[in-house]
Amino acid sequence: MDVGSKAEVTGIHRAGPPVATQKVRENVYAVQVSLSEPPSADWKRFFYDLQRDAPPDFPPRSVDITGALLRFRSSAESVEQRIALLDQWMERANKKEASLNRSEEDRRRREESAREHRELADLNTRWSKL
Repeated sequence: MDVGSKAEVTGIHRAGPPVATQKVRENVYAVQVSLSEPPSADWKRFFYDLQRDAPPDFPPRSVDITGALLRFRSSAESVEQRIALLDQWMERANKKEASLNRSEEDRRRREESAREHRELADLNTRWSKL
């Protein structure tokens, strides 16, 4: 994902490159990535639960999401691969959350339509004797 092309990106995405914040042990670093915004609880659930391609040494649950930051541990050689996975996982979570939001909007529209239908039926019943 090209972080520079934010105009076409919807949902949560990386807001910058990975940053090493601490050396944990020889060739293992604490790494953090800034996000475009803090994710919702639903988005976090989708991020953690939708991944089927996670390597055994980098399960989604090894990524800590706090505020607008993702944090994980990695060797220097694995960061690029892990960032690519994180981008894929974020894209899946964004799609699922968008689908959930569309479903919620559809439900609200159906409820509003049903309310309007009842209102019109009540008015027509009232006016039927005029």
